[in-house]
Order: sequence, then structure tokens, then C-alpha cells
Amino acid sequence: MKTEEKMMNIGYIRVSTNSQENSVLTQKEMINSYSKLHGIEIDDYFTDFGISGKSIIKREKYLELMELVMEGKVNTIITTSLSRWSRNTLDLLNSIETLKKYKVDFQVIKEQVSLKTAMGEFFCSILGSIYTLERKLTSERTKDVINNKKMNGKVYSRLPYGYDKKPTNELDIKGNPKNVLVENPLEQRVLRKINRLRVKGDSYNSISKFLNRNKYTTKMGKKWTKENVYSLLKTDRNIINSSSVNV
Repeated sequence: MKTEEKMMNIGYIRVSTNSQENSVLTQKEMINSYSKLHGIEIDDYFTDFGISGKSIIKREKYLELMELVMEGKVNTIITTSLSRWSRNTLDLLNSIETLKKYKVDFQVIKEQVSLKTAMGEFFCSILGSIYTLERKLTSERTKDVINNKKMNGKVYSRLPYGYDKKPTNELDIKGNPKNVLVENPLEQRVLRKINRLRVKGDSYNSISKFLNRNKYTTKMGKKWTKENVYSLLKTDRNIINSSSVNV
């Protein structure tokens, strides 16, 4: 008879430089004392060494932990402060939404936050409001930047994976041919394969190894990393059926 897998309680630690060994020990002791006080047994510690909190892309242990969350294997995450978890507002808000979705209790020692308390719920509602406002402000800023580039006849979007630029007979205000997006057949096949592998349950790391093993490269012609795959899967692909979008 198959035994049901135990959900884990994880302590998350991050230091911004490799020389901060004492900070790692301090954070671990804080989490250990806090967990004992609250009757929580820590199953593992995930530590990112020498990594800035401004972005999640290079934080391998953070990404690994969030994979476990989305696989339904995590019960509780404890960290010493919100700044250890993330210094980027949108990354923080996105992670909170994911933790709530998978019913993971996120406990922050310094800010005294727990997603399973009334104060934690209040905290989440505030974050949700901030998230909505931030998305609207970001959208407005993006539109302003794009409109400014349009007025100056500049390319105003990064070429997405899966597409190439094709010049048209229409000219911009500087007399240069305007471009439209056309599908790149090979990259479109790779996109479909990546999505199938992820739906099947493959990790970002195993997908990147598959791509490299089969000699596929990124848009820049480089080898794939699990961070590349994560970023690609998180990209909004509403553009897929819009082959006439200007770039």
C-alpha cells in the first residue's frame, strides 16, 4: 500500500554576498527557535548564497522551493523577514498569490505575518490592492514608453521567442520599413514541446536539460537554463495568433 507523502515545512534563507556566513547562521537560528516555539518541525532549509533579493531569476533555491509549492509538497515556509524573501514588490505579490493558491502557510518572523491568521489575511488583502494598483501603473507606464517610441520611429518591443521580424511595404515616420511578427516554425515547435513537458510535470531544470541535449538554443543562441525556461513559461503569450503586430 502506497504511503501518502508528507508535506514539508521549509525554512528559507537568503544572503546577498557569499561572505555573510554569520548571517546564514543567524537566520537559521532564528527560524529554528521560532519553529520550536510554535511547534513546527522544519524538514529542510533552502539557502540562496550571494544572491540579490531584487530578482528571483538567479535564485536557484527559491525557484526550486516554488516548484515544490506548485507540486503540492509544501505545508509551511518560514523566513526571517520579507526582505529575505523578496525586495521586488511584484515578485513578492506574485509569490504570495501562488502560496495562497496552493494553501501554503507563509510565516515571516520580523513582520509577524502568517497567511493563516486574521492579520495575515489582512496583510494579503493589502498586498492584493497594491498588486492591482501596481499592475495598472505599470501598464500605463508601458503604454507611455511604447507611444513615445512609436512617435520617434523606434522598435518598441523585444522580439519574443517563437517569432521573427518581417519588413513590410509600409514605412514609419522616418521612412524605414515597418515590421510585423511572423511565426518561427522551429521555435514554435520548441514552445509547444516545452509546454507539453511542463504540463506532464517535468521541472524547469529537466526541461532545460532536454533542450540542450537536443541542441536547441535560446533566442540569443545560448544554452538553456532552468531560469530561461521559467521566464519563458511566465511570459504572456496572448500574441500567438497576432501575426500582424508591429515590432
